[in-house]
Amino acid sequence: MMKHLIIILNFTLLLTSCRGQNKYFEPSGIVDKTAEYSKNGKIWISLKDKESVDGYTRIGDSIFGGEIACNVEPLKGIDIKTFKVLAGTNYAKDKKNVYYPLEQPCIDYEDCGVCYYGKIIMESADPKNFKYLGKEYATDGKNVYFRGELMPNADGETFKIINGPKFFYFAVDKNNVFKHNRIFKEADSETFYYDSNDKRNIVREYEHKFIIGDKNKEWEFIPPNTINEIKKQ
Repeated sequence: MMKHLIIILNFTLLLTSCRGQNKYFEPSGIVDKTAEYSKNGKIWISLKDKESVDGYTRIGDSIFGGEIACNVEPLKGIDIKTFKVLAGTNYAKDKKNVYYPLEQPCIDYEDCGVCYYGKIIMESADPKNFKYLGKEYATDGKNVYFRGELMPNADGETFKIINGPKFFYFAVDKNNVFKHNRIFKEADSETFYYDSNDKRNIVREYEHKFIIGDKNKEWEFIPPNTINEIKKQ
């Protein structure tokens, strides 16, 4: 009798687990428009129902971030009427805030796994004056951001990126030279340069080297993080 009871109980738990998989919210019919909208340059897009751009997805009057499964909840505090995504950059905004997927936690249930946008509100960013500069840098005229993170030592009024190839992330303001979001202390911001026509540059599929310099020095930059001083020519 006890053996039969255990078998029935285990079977009931199995059915409950199977039914549990079906209860998860996994919407169908979502259309990813990132590639389409990015072709027209960096433009702000108001999402339609079941459209997704850069991982932001509108479903009804809610915005989700990242993968949508396992009953992940929509992003909180979004103003749906003014929410827009800057296609191809991961930046988004509404009338209150500027957003970027600063944290993307993952959960892994026995029968469902998902990675979603966690922390998204950018520190002190003004949506009215927010502007994408390129190379994942952005500014609101006062503050400067790299990949959504505030760069506390950067001056928003004078900050500008240095044009360069795919793996080249340098910028300057009136005080400093920046590589990614860190100060390149050795370089002079007023005279810092990169010359794409320098014959010492190497741009191949598996090999990249760029010559950067200022009025006093030159360096060999090998992505992602190697910078060695060389004899100035």
